[in-house]
This record gives sequence, C-alpha cells and structure tokens, in this order.
Amino acid sequence: MLVDFTVKNYRSIKEAVTLSAVAQKSTSRRTSQRSKRQGIKSDAEITPGHHLEGWDINILPVLAIFGANASGKSNVIQALDYLLMLMAHGNNQTRKLQKVSNYAKVTPFKLDNISAKEPTRFELRVALDESIYTYSLILNQSHIISEKLDYTSPDTKRIRRLFERNWDKSVNNFIWKNGSDFAGSHTKLQQNIRKDELFISLISRLNIDVVKELCSWLRIRLPGISLGIEETDILFIANELNNDDSIQIEIREQIMEIIKKFDTGLAEIDIRTQIEYPDDYEIYAVHHTSDGNKILWSFNEESLGTQRLLSLAYRMLFALQGGGLTIVDELGTNIHPNIVSTIINMFQNPQTNPNGAQLIFTSHDNTLQRNNLLRRDQIWFTQKRLDQSTELYPLTDFRMSNDLAIDKAYLDGRFGAVPFLPSNEEMILKGEK
Repeated sequence: MLVDFTVKNYRSIKEAVTLSAVAQKSTSRRTSQRSKRQGIKSDAEITPGHHLEGWDINILPVLAIFGANASGKSNVIQALDYLLMLMAHGNNQTRKLQKVSNYAKVTPFKLDNISAKEPTRFELRVALDESIYTYSLILNQSHIISEKLDYTSPDTKRIRRLFERNWDKSVNNFIWKNGSDFAGSHTKLQQNIRKDELFISLISRLNIDVVKELCSWLRIRLPGISLGIEETDILFIANELNNDDSIQIEIREQIMEIIKKFDTGLAEIDIRTQIEYPDDYEIYAVHHTSDGNKILWSFNEESLGTQRLLSLAYRMLFALQGGGLTIVDELGTNIHPNIVSTIINMFQNPQTNPNGAQLIFTSHDNTLQRNNLLRRDQIWFTQKRLDQSTELYPLTDFRMSNDLAIDKAYLDGRFGAVPFLPSNEEMILKGEK
C-alpha cells in the first residue's frame, strides 16, 4: 500500500509536495444537536482505513484531489504514475508507454531559470508485509543522479539500507553501497547498468526475497491514468481479454458483472481478431433487443461513459484482487456521480476491498466532497502559487465544524483551489464606440 509520495521540480511542481495516505487520528468531534444537518458520519465511520500492524497507523484506501484547471492536480498523479512506470518497467519500456502518456518523461519546472536546470526528485514510501520500503530517486533528462532503497521492519523500527548509488562526476561513474540484507549475485548487475536506467527496474524481474513484495506490488499495477476512450487503451484491453484460458474468461465475466451493475444496458462484449491483421482486435458491444435477440455494434459507438467504465472496471478488478493501486485522472468525466460514488465505496468497504487496494483520482465534481463519502483527510486540493507553481494541501489543514457542507464551502472558495473569475461586467465584450 502507498504510504506517501513526494515530488519536486516536475512540470508545474516546483517546491516539494507530498501526498499522504496515512489516516489522521480520529477526533471526538460530533455534530451539534442544533444543526439542521444530522446524520453526519465521523471519519472513522466513513472508512477506518487499513490498519498497518506494528506501526499504529491506518492507511487510507482512497485519495481525491480537487482544484482549478491548470492548478497542477493532474501533474501530481502523473508524477506518481511516471515513477511507478520507471520502477516497474525500466526506461526503455517507459519510453514506449510515452506514446500514450506524453508526461512519461522528466520535465522540470520551466518558469524559473534555476529550477529549469535542476534535477527532478521523487520519494515513495510503500507498506508491504508489515515492512515499509522507502525509495528515493534524483534524475535529470540525461541520467540518474541518485537512487536508493531502504526498508524498515515493525519490530526494530530501524531503517536498513538495501542499496544506494550516487553519480560521481570526478570518475564519471556511480559510487555504490549495498546493505548486508541485500547481498547476493544480483549485485553484479550494478557494474554494467546504464547511467539512465533504474536499478530497481532490473531487480524487479528477479526473485530476491528482501524486495519480492515490493516488486510484486509494482508489477500488478496497470500503468497510465486515463480511462478508456483512447484507441491504444481499448486495444490493450482487447489484447488482454482475447484469451481463452480460464483466468481471462473469469476476468471478462467479472468485468461484465461490474458494468451491468452500472446500468449501461450492455449485455456482454465480443472481442474478435481481424483476419487481415491477426495482432489487431476489434471490440463489439452486445445488446439484447426487446424480443430477446442479440445485436452488436462497434464498441466505439458506445457512449464515452461506457467506454471509460470498461477501462475502469478492468483496472479496478486487478487492484481489488491483488491489493494494487489504481490512479485515475478526472474520474467523474462522462460517468454519473452515483456510479463514481459506488466505485469509491467499493474501495472504502473492507468487505469489497479486503486486500488493501487503493484508488487515487482527480476530479472537478464537488458533489464527491459531500459528507459521508470521503473522510476529510482523503480530500486534497491544488492551487497555483504566485510564481505559477503547484501547491498541494489536505482539507484537514482547515478548522471546521463537523456538519460543514464541504462541497458548498469549496465552491465558495473557503479552501482555495478554485479559479479566480472576472465579474459579469468584466466578461461583457466592449463594442465599437
């Protein structure tokens, strides 16, 4: 499970910002008896989070980021997705993924002459099998500057270094340090690693006990933050589902079960291989007519919402089954708010999410902020600083009553993260004199 993520000098992010999934301690605050808004749940009642044994902390299953257009909320999750792609797939594969993810490259903050020449920094903390792994990476557009991996077990709480490398300009090479827990033949790979390749991406393909859980968590996540309407995304799903083995058939059935519950009218999907191009697939939507017959048409003719739901259902299924992480940009686009709320509750409920899967998303839909759906420490905001860089902060930075209508207060600008718009008079175009 993701504990927290920090990024500095990436696209609109100049100063370091941190997105944390650690639940804040519950308070005894209750709704006033005089309030007209009764029945407001406490944060713990909305979701207790996943308790991390030995650490006395709970990890939140959902994080939501809201903010004005161009405030940088997408850049926060793009940075996280980019780092996870690098760690799991390496630099070469990430470049291929760049074709469908134009953010999959190192781009520093360009509105400052100093930052434009500085490297990008990432730090990721992940809790797996009761241990916490901390991965740090500093890189520029040409090579890795620093890379290190630590882990901490719950019994000692002592940070143990697994490996570390730092670029030494004087010798034009890396200086390596390995911890005693990381000894083995795999360290020989360090001698010939390219200066732009992540070492974690190499060892993620090996069976090394001390990092096995971390590498497994990286591999089960589907890269990308978009949903469904891009042709490459649809073709990827078709390729994955166009398999007659029992696992893929079961996955296809479970996906259809999810989509049917969302009242799309879709009976099933039919994936066919093109005769002229055996490696290409076409997805057809199957519907039932009023007399019980089947009729099908190209899945591209379905609504954008249904197309996004297919992609989302596929990603959700993998995350919920394996305890993985799903990252979605603009979750509410083309999808009814009631469906989005149902999706969030599937991650919030320990019965439907027993393996600690997580969902991180951005949205403009303020109805998702209404009480009883998200805890206050699950709501985050982005806004522009004076220098046009991104600021990220949680709702819990603000003092408020338990019965506050958060969605209305947000639109009123109480928490920032809303656009500054001109008045109606200023919007009137001046005519010719």
